[in-house]
Amino acid sequence: MEEFVKLKLDKLHQVVYYLPAMLPNKRRDYTKLGDFLKKARLNLHKKNSVDEMAEKLGVSSSFVYQVEQGKRKPKDGDMRKWAIRYKVNYVELWKCLDRIPMDLIASFKEKPPPTPDALFTSLTPDEKRELVPFMNFVRWKVSDYPASVKR
Repeated sequence: MEEFVKLKLDKLHQVVYYLPAMLPNKRRDYTKLGDFLKKARLNLHKKNSVDEMAEKLGVSSSFVYQVEQGKRKPKDGDMRKWAIRYKVNYVELWKCLDRIPMDLIASFKEKPPPTPDALFTSLTPDEKRELVPFMNFVRWKVSDYPASVKR
């Protein structure tokens, strides 16, 4: 039974992570991310310039400008730093790229899978709270695709 649960969790990881790549005519477009970050920067209590944001992030101002224009994206490993500096939700930032943060997925794979009966009953309240962004993202991701892809 445990192998079955482990197999199902691995399958869920594959489907959720690789689903965007399986969609037809899906090209890399970072404008959604750029618009999201630019809006967040302009909505900050103390409006920061691109230069100030670049200094806080430790990157060039031209790179921040290109990210906000949707021409480039930060490295995957730097996304949390960008979320903190822009004061946005980490998972929401990844939603702009139609991806799930790998560190969230890795945290599920590191622990041995529980038995189906104990799947949620053995979680602490903190662990349940940590699952909420991931589950919301999965729900959002699944509802975003046409029925032909959802098999």
